Amino acid sequence: MNVEHHSFKSTTYKETRSFRIAVPASAYPNVKYNILFVLDSDYAFDLIASTAIYLQTFEYIPPTAVVAIDYSTPGNRNDVGYDLSNNSLDSSGELFYNYINTDLAREISKILPTSGFNTLVGHSYTASYLNYYIDTGNDYIKSYILFSPEEMGQLPRFETNYKTNVPSIRIITAEDDTDGRKSFGQNLYKTFHEKHYDVKLKTIKADHMSIIPAGIMEALTGLYDKYYNIDSIYNIIEQTNTSLWEIFSSINESNKNLYNQALPISGSYISAFLWTAIQRDEKESIDKLCVYYKNALMNEESDPNALGVMGDLLNKLGQCEEADYYLDRCLARYKKLKQEHETLYWRRVYALNVLPKLGQYQKAWKLLEEGKKIYPNDKAIFSYYQGVLSIENNYLIKQGIEQMKFAISNPVILKNNFVDLEKAGELLKKGISILGNVKQ
Repeated sequence: MNVEHHSFKSTTYKETRSFRIAVPASAYPNVKYNILFVLDSDYAFDLIASTAIYLQTFEYIPPTAVVAIDYSTPGNRNDVGYDLSNNSLDSSGELFYNYINTDLAREISKILPTSGFNTLVGHSYTASYLNYYIDTGNDYIKSYILFSPEEMGQLPRFETNYKTNVPSIRIITAEDDTDGRKSFGQNLYKTFHEKHYDVKLKTIKADHMSIIPAGIMEALTGLYDKYYNIDSIYNIIEQTNTSLWEIFSSINESNKNLYNQALPISGSYISAFLWTAIQRDEKESIDKLCVYYKNALMNEESDPNALGVMGDLLNKLGQCEEADYYLDRCLARYKKLKQEHETLYWRRVYALNVLPKLGQYQKAWKLLEEGKKIYPNDKAIFSYYQGVLSIENNYLIKQGIEQMKFAISNPVILKNNFVDLEKAGELLKKGISILGNVKQ
């Protein structure tokens, strides 16, 4: 991830304030980020940021930027100015509240394109402080994560009627915490549940201070578990009897409504919907999904893995020319991003499954030869692929046999790439037989 340090002149404080933003090292084109604000960032930011980046890398949460709300001095919770006894703010707290919702919000919007779905995270004292936001009906923050909230003298009444969606609230309590904190978390949950808020309570094996490292993944995936989490999407697909296109459309609209995010144009989601539709032979869904993804992938800066998946699936549909187009773009995009080390699988798919159908053996051979330079320690696997290309298509048989012999002399590399050594040997014998017939 990339972590950027920023400072600016705050109109609220009339002095310079600082904050940090963590974003993924690479992102989808035209991305709009959900914002995850972290209080107590002196000890919580690095852990929460790295987990959030990890989860979005594997598409369990939407594109998310993590913001450290730095205090005037590290650890100075007096900035928060929150009174636990009556859910109120002192003069310092009012400044801090206004700063977050105006100055900091405005500054972040200058730096990043944002979706408008903002989450605030607090631990212990600052977790209970989030009740002030919820009670006042704050429109800027859409969801809250409360780690082991501190006991309050009395619960707020939470009488505000939200104009749009009610907030999403995730409460994480620790098994090894005090009984008071645990019961307070349960009472909070019951109160929010009665108000029909989107609330969940999770008690995990942790103590008061280990709750963040133990629970942050649960908290973040639990926030987006309805329609974004890739595992949840597969569950919806498996349990719903309607067509894949209808499921896709419904999930996509739900994401827009709940999280201000459409499903990304990525390999994982293309595979979840289009590949499943192909397996089920849903022709109408296949056609509509193909149109949707082809339009979305017109962007020159499309995710290379998404381009590869699209090419692979179009090949499975027998659309070889279009598969050629997407896989060619896939490799070019990886090269432009200087990520050619990610191309091993796509070179195999392109060279062995698509280009031979188009009679482009020379291009396929070249792609595999390039792979040896990118993966010098694993060049035997590309020699194996060249042998397969050659022998199965009767192309450059002599060179193919030489490459296959070299590949078989490196059995560990072949095994590491899931190649059956016995089948490799049979293919070599077939090549030798073909070469012998040619000589006769």
